[in-house]
Amino acid sequence: RVKVRLEKDYKPIHDLLPQKGRILDLGCGYGFMSYMLHFAAGERDILGVDYDEEKIGVAAHCFSRDARIRFEYADVMKISLEKYDGIIMADMLHYLTPEQQTLLIEKCLLSLNENGVLLIRDGDKDLQEKHKGTELTEFFSTKLLHFNKTAETGLSFLSGSMITELADRHGFTCRRIDETKYTSNVIFVIQNQPRVS
Repeated sequence: RVKVRLEKDYKPIHDLLPQKGRILDLGCGYGFMSYMLHFAAGERDILGVDYDEEKIGVAAHCFSRDARIRFEYADVMKISLEKYDGIIMADMLHYLTPEQQTLLIEKCLLSLNENGVLLIRDGDKDLQEKHKGTELTEFFSTKLLHFNKTAETGLSFLSGSMITELADRHGFTCRRIDETKYTSNVIFVIQNQPRVS
């Protein structure tokens, strides 16, 4: 309940996604967001993927699960992606190396249907002052509370300018939503649609 309340019932994410179609939630954890997006729009077909087998086990055994929502235990760097109307990567890219981040973002861009949207929410290290708050919350999450697992390489926070450049290189529109006060966690909305001149 605390997590869902902190996330404002995932309404900001819900509002940015198509109301129907195929949605991929990479790094879904226990599936909180996947389920809320499913409840909010019943015509979405949602696949949640995470590398933590225990979390996927919990998500897959929720009594609310039906044919329109499923979960897979997998390494996001090794899965083959199909075509989706919406892809979400929320607070998971910083667990990858910078090279992996670039590869995965490009892989997701190429997996979007026409008018599809890629949502990336993560700490933007370009926002140096606010980024200290993000680093502190991740310290609590990974080192103190051990809620999330890190690889041997540790955490690699991405640069917002890198995301913008990647989107531009592939001809996608990109806008950022920054409504945080104490952290650098912003949402990048990348769309596979013609740009308005």
